[in-house]
Amino acid sequence: MGERYRIVAPDLAGFGSSDKPDISYERSGHLADIHELVTDEEFALVGHSLGGVLAALLASADPDRVRRLALAAPPFPLGTGPDYRRIGDGAVSLRRRVALGFAKVALPLVSFPVGLARGYPPQIVRDFTRQTLAARGGTMWSLLTDPTVRDDLARLRRLDRSLPCLIVHARDDRTVPPEAHDRWTTLMPHADARMIDAGGHQFLLRDNFEPVAAWLAAQRA
Repeated sequence: MGERYRIVAPDLAGFGSSDKPDISYERSGHLADIHELVTDEEFALVGHSLGGVLAALLASADPDRVRRLALAAPPFPLGTGPDYRRIGDGAVSLRRRVALGFAKVALPLVSFPVGLARGYPPQIVRDFTRQTLAARGGTMWSLLTDPTVRDDLARLRRLDRSLPCLIVHARDDRTVPPEAHDRWTTLMPHADARMIDAGGHQFLLRDNFEPVAAWLAAQRA
């Protein structure tokens, strides 16, 4: 994909090689970071998984610069559910703090060999293990279960229907349930909705990003 496009692929704060500040990891902070990073007057926006939710929210907040929007395997924010911030919360019992401390050590040790066994590139697996529990918990809560996220998401209904949009999931995705695809297509009925047969949650890596790259190329043509 890098042979056809200039790609900007940031690590969110708290993830990958980015700084790990002691903050709440609200979606507004992530969106501000991305908005500041992308200096092009116009750009295509591609988001995978939680990044797809961020991409959708950014497109609805800055529609004048986004020329194409592709969402790959995005979960659908319901605005209800567990408070994921608790996984990084220090104000918990001693037993839970011990369990969280163990998880911080075990996550990289377990994720790395499992990711390699599944065929992911080592640099991708290593990047995944660098996230903090606080960053993951805060981000997941802010994007999926914070009740106010549904109000922000509703702005997508006001997107110009001439904006090319792609929503793509894999049937065998065990991370994001199939009903998420239906909810996204209901919210954005003008989008090009596709369900590929196989590839799991990381089908972009397994298919060398072709499901999105081919769509972007077709739009440019």
